[in-house]
Amino acid sequence: MNFLRNIEKGTISIKEMTIKKAFFIMILTVLLELLGQIPIVIINILSKKYSTVLPYIDLVADVIIKFFVITFLLKLYSKMSYDMPRKQSLDKKKFIRVAIIIIGFRLAYDNSLIYLVDKIPMPDFISQAFGEMSISPIILILSVAVIAPIYEEVIIRGILLKGMANKMNPNLALIISALIFALAHMNIPQGINAFLLGLIIGAIYLSSDSIYLCIFAHFINNSVAITTSGSFQLLSGKYSMIIRSIFFLVGITILIFAYRWYTRKQPEDTLDIYKEFIER
Repeated sequence: MNFLRNIEKGTISIKEMTIKKAFFIMILTVLLELLGQIPIVIINILSKKYSTVLPYIDLVADVIIKFFVITFLLKLYSKMSYDMPRKQSLDKKKFIRVAIIIIGFRLAYDNSLIYLVDKIPMPDFISQAFGEMSISPIILILSVAVIAPIYEEVIIRGILLKGMANKMNPNLALIISALIFALAHMNIPQGINAFLLGLIIGAIYLSSDSIYLCIFAHFINNSVAITTSGSFQLLSGKYSMIIRSIFFLVGITILIFAYRWYTRKQPEDTLDIYKEFIER
């Protein structure tokens, strides 16, 4: 996918954007996705006799729509960069570090806030969407662990966060992008998780300038969420609270060390995304 490679290498640059423009882009994205659902509905009506393959047809159509949305947004809000392409040094250690950070987040979240969040009712259309994806494990994995991370990271971190960070204080841009990420989920339970996750993945992006690391972090989070996160809620018995508390403390410890690593970057390692803001 050329657009991923271009974002990663910096061969395209994202235009500066205000908070207002960032929210406008998110609304535009939602509207484009809704318009894209029209042909999918038509396909569903015309293909009822192919009910067994219909979910896979919908998946392919959804991928095409998302590709169109990304292409359209990049056409509007990016431009060719005439700087030398960045040479990212993405070794295994960085991916391992990111995986540990996300697992730490999941351990902390799945043994604390999730017990309150799960009491908030999920909107019917969200529950229905998850129900349709669950029909096939292949569709569930592809939709949640592959397509969603790529699509959401390109838009939220690659376009919105980068564009706002080029215009304003990157830390403020980080918070706003996480809020937009939460609102985009259109429900409170997922929104709370998305806001916290958005802060973490956004910080990874600001500290690495790598969309690949963000996609990988999102992939790890969603993969853990659909495989092992629910197992913590099955814990019961005399020592269940102790076990959950231990997992929570382990998660928090990982996040504290991750925060120290993030804030301990040397001035000479300051990324272009910060330098551009400071120089203004």
